[in-house]
Amino acid sequence: MPREKWEGGNVFTPAVDIKDEGNKLLVTTDLPGINKEDIELNLKEDMLEISAKSEKEKETEEEGYIRKEREHIHFYRAVRLSTSVKEEGCTAKIENGVLTITLPKMELEEPAKNTNRIIFEN
Repeated sequence: MPREKWEGGNVFTPAVDIKDEGNKLLVTTDLPGINKEDIELNLKEDMLEISAKSEKEKETEEEGYIRKEREHIHFYRAVRLSTSVKEEGCTAKIENGVLTITLPKMELEEPAKNTNRIIFEN
């Protein structure tokens, strides 16, 4: 998974899969070790932003050694969607480290029945 450095640690840019299922888009990405409370999803026009942070602290004591480790992980990805989607009806779930987002497509207006054909000039 690609990553970039930032002042607070590393920013990972997870791979994103987008599947067109007719009346909806299905977006999936891997966010291992992330809880749903730590994920923020934003929809801005035709852009979907996925952001997640995880901070873990672990302390161990073994045979006189004391070790305290901290882990700060930040995931961020913005993807342009191929079609307009509705904000209402969007859902997200995370299972076994895989985030799945369902985005219902905007319904396009039916074309007018009285269409006029445009003829090219010679």
